[in-house]
Amino acid sequence: MRLLTSVALEVRALGKIQILDEHLANQIAAGEVVERPASIVKELVENAIDAEATRIQIWIEEGGISLIRVSDNGIGMERDDAQLAFSRHATSKIKKERDLFSIRTLGFRGEALPSIASVARVSLTTAHDSSGLAVTVNVEGGELLSVEETSRTRGTDVVVRDLFFNTPARLKYLKTVNTEVSHVADVVGRLALAHPTIAFSLAHNSRELFRTSGDGKLLHVLHALYGKQVAGQLIPFADEDPDFRVSGFMSKPEVTRSSRSYLTVILNGRCVRSLPITQSVLRAYGTLLPTGRYPVGVLHIEMDPKLVDVNVHPSKLEVRLSKEKECCQLAERAIKKAFREASFVPEVTRAPGQAKVQKTKVVQEALRWDYAERGREYPPLQPPASRVKETPDTKRSVAEPDPAASFIQPTDKKEETRKTPGEGIHPGRIAETQADRPAMPTPPQQEEVISVPTEEERKQKLPDMMPLSQIHGTYIVAQAEDGFYLLDQHAAHERIYYEVFSKKMGERNHRQQALLIPMTVECTPAEAEVVQMHIEYLNQWGLEIEPFGGATFIIRSYPDWFPKEDAEGLIHEIFEWLKEHGKVDTAKLRDAGAKMMSCKAAIKANRHLRRDEMEELLRQLNQCENPFTCPHGRPIFVHFSTYELEKMFKRVM
Repeated sequence: MRLLTSVALEVRALGKIQILDEHLANQIAAGEVVERPASIVKELVENAIDAEATRIQIWIEEGGISLIRVSDNGIGMERDDAQLAFSRHATSKIKKERDLFSIRTLGFRGEALPSIASVARVSLTTAHDSSGLAVTVNVEGGELLSVEETSRTRGTDVVVRDLFFNTPARLKYLKTVNTEVSHVADVVGRLALAHPTIAFSLAHNSRELFRTSGDGKLLHVLHALYGKQVAGQLIPFADEDPDFRVSGFMSKPEVTRSSRSYLTVILNGRCVRSLPITQSVLRAYGTLLPTGRYPVGVLHIEMDPKLVDVNVHPSKLEVRLSKEKECCQLAERAIKKAFREASFVPEVTRAPGQAKVQKTKVVQEALRWDYAERGREYPPLQPPASRVKETPDTKRSVAEPDPAASFIQPTDKKEETRKTPGEGIHPGRIAETQADRPAMPTPPQQEEVISVPTEEERKQKLPDMMPLSQIHGTYIVAQAEDGFYLLDQHAAHERIYYEVFSKKMGERNHRQQALLIPMTVECTPAEAEVVQMHIEYLNQWGLEIEPFGGATFIIRSYPDWFPKEDAEGLIHEIFEWLKEHGKVDTAKLRDAGAKMMSCKAAIKANRHLRRDEMEELLRQLNQCENPFTCPHGRPIFVHFSTYELEKMFKRVM
């Protein structure tokens, strides 16, 4: 004890430890609370919700950097409270220690307003009754400038100008205007999902992004955020036990997105991030979701506030639950129950302008690998010709036999065009059937032939491979002189299309295919802001896109090489990618677009190919600049050398 006392006296004498002044403490707190304009909007809107507002209006300019204004019709404040609200740790939400363990409001720390005011110019106007008398408090950089009498209706109006004007280092690291707007729209959208009884409106530079009615119907909020097409594919669910009550909407399996950001979890009116709860939602879908795809939906959880600790994250996005496992099980059970009662028979999506046609017989066309439509002037693809070899002595051409000929059985043309289960290849196809192929030449009676490689063979990146068969309709087994290869047919086809699309998207003049009935694509307000920024470049691709009001865009035409099977789904993926990355240069956007389109167009696993289709796939893969990996970096083939085979069978020791 004496030692500790002496150390304390020594430190005190040196004077190295001191209490931070109020302004510096607020700026440090602002580093946690005020991350970007969306953080300010979140704090101000949550204050308005705690003030029992039924209407909240948000205006921002230049992404919220130059102006953020949040106006509500809540209970407001009196003059003294309005001034005290800018003091650190000043709050009306908690009064006693036990209140901290039963928090029913969104805000409670009393750090939001002083932290915001320390890095911006803030004006707060508030009135606590309907008399028309109000007070305005002006604060700049944490310093109180003035307190004035004014007039307004009941409620509070907070105006934040020139964010980070006194901390230029933090201003420098903000993203582009459209990126910041997308973050603001995402925050307000989630708060609207959490409180459907409140009417929200959001506008950027005098242009309204979205509006909710506040009628208390969650489905109407989902419609305002995600559009009519998504809202019409949502399934309601609800269940409860003694500790929890869960409810909400989840999309049918055919409505998916490429990220989890479209799945919102709300706990007692607070938007939270919880990996265990998100995993329980995905478990409820089970095998209904494709790999790498996620649903659109919202999960409301109501519980006793004593069972949750919300004071574990600076921005209150993460929480700790006392009975997390039971909550996850209830959510999973509720969604599964709703799915058992729903019908998941997807409707056939026809191309724009395509009439409904009833067919009595399904006929599969031959696969064409040049990605050309019928009637185009493309050179016809021939099956791989017999290789010609020369002997150094005679220099005469000798046709080498094709060992694959023994595996090809002549078939009837009707039998050849019959569709087999699991086939879903792009309409561009090889028109030739096996019955049309020329007869293989008779092998010459010659003991040894020495090959002289041609100029084309010297440029080959891959050895000559002869396809033998498939494994599970997914992997091609091919033989070469140095052993054999296993090829992933989807990865190989993806690489071929990726290089084709990359080249096409770099061109300026595109042949466009006009749509008889224009396609409408609905997206979120956050996506719409970023798409607006890239419309000109998307039009340069040949994708004729224009705004159609709100967060809806209309597609009038797309280039003739654009994948047609799921054009709308592909456009949604491009929009999601733009939202995630914000402002990107044309090279990155072109690369990402080529990757997404190649994945959509390429043949999938469990697709059985004919021998000539495998041969053509290998031929075109050999012409690629990089035939070794798919656009996402996965290997296309694995090589087993002859030596490894002999060693496995103990032919060599």
